[in-house]
Amino acid sequence: MALEHFQIPRYILFGPEALEQAPQALTKIGLRGKALVISGGGATAKIADRFCSILEDSRVEASRFTVESRIADVAEVLEASRVAEREKTRFVLAVGGGRIIDVGKLVAANLGQPYVSVPTSASHDGIASPSVSFLLKRSAMKAGIDVSRLTPPLGIIADTKVISSAPPITFRSGCGDILAKVTAIRDWKLAHKLKGERYSEYAAAISRLSFDLIKQHAHELKPGEEKSSRLLVKTLIGSGVAIGIAGSSRPASGSEHMFSHALDLLSMREGYSPAPHGIQVALGTIMMAYLHELDWMEVRRLAKAIGLPVTAREAGIPSDLVVEALTMAHRIRNRYTILGETGLTREAAEELARSTMVID
Repeated sequence: MALEHFQIPRYILFGPEALEQAPQALTKIGLRGKALVISGGGATAKIADRFCSILEDSRVEASRFTVESRIADVAEVLEASRVAEREKTRFVLAVGGGRIIDVGKLVAANLGQPYVSVPTSASHDGIASPSVSFLLKRSAMKAGIDVSRLTPPLGIIADTKVISSAPPITFRSGCGDILAKVTAIRDWKLAHKLKGERYSEYAAAISRLSFDLIKQHAHELKPGEEKSSRLLVKTLIGSGVAIGIAGSSRPASGSEHMFSHALDLLSMREGYSPAPHGIQVALGTIMMAYLHELDWMEVRRLAKAIGLPVTAREAGIPSDLVVEALTMAHRIRNRYTILGETGLTREAAEELARSTMVID
């Protein structure tokens, strides 16, 4: 049999006050020398200030880079890379939400350095995976960054007390990203059966477990509660590990993510800010569950129980763009899904969105 290899995080530390143990965690991971701490502004900057003070108290030297843009920009990836080279840093510490961690991943990939994910919110499974957002990846490739060098974080330091204090929308978005696994796995299995694509039962099982945990506890999950944040972080890390084992985002991302990526492109064309990733993905999951002949009503009920929008109106997405995104989703990437190779006609897309009550 052929050899298999995969990359997953080496060391994971999570729980309340995990930030206080960051220096010891870095030692256990084997990271030495000067760090580049990448963070956002506002509340995230204050958390990064505290984090850097903890590092300084343990004599861990660090330089800072602040991501100013609200949407991750490849220009900031390149600027952070220049700062790292000038300051002669040895590894990257990405302190923030998904946008900041994506920038950190690309800086690390660009420099060929390891990085540690230090999430301040739990909005999607990027905290543990090698993946970055669809639009940022496109921009990075155009800028000449070798995205094949993207890896999972060497370590994860997730302070659930910090994560619990993040805006509730980030928590719900993370839950939405986990709901997506139920259709992503079905898409992957379909591609395996019809196209001979490599399929990993192990990776699929880990991803499915993340979904099952959210399903089991959906009515108990509450933003702002450390217990709920801890469970969500576990599922997001599990999903990220599944991606590392599979060697692709297949166990976590299928037709529902392609729908979300299509919405991202349309938001650029129309000049409005897209809804959070997990919010868009959750709407896509309801519709793709319908196409897969899964219990889409159950998926919808789970989404509602978590507090996720279940209609385009609730999510602030124009109905006509939902329909257009459905018609173009199959072209987003070279990945076989329930949408097939020719996708949905406008009439079929509108019928799907109406049948699942995403639009009225």
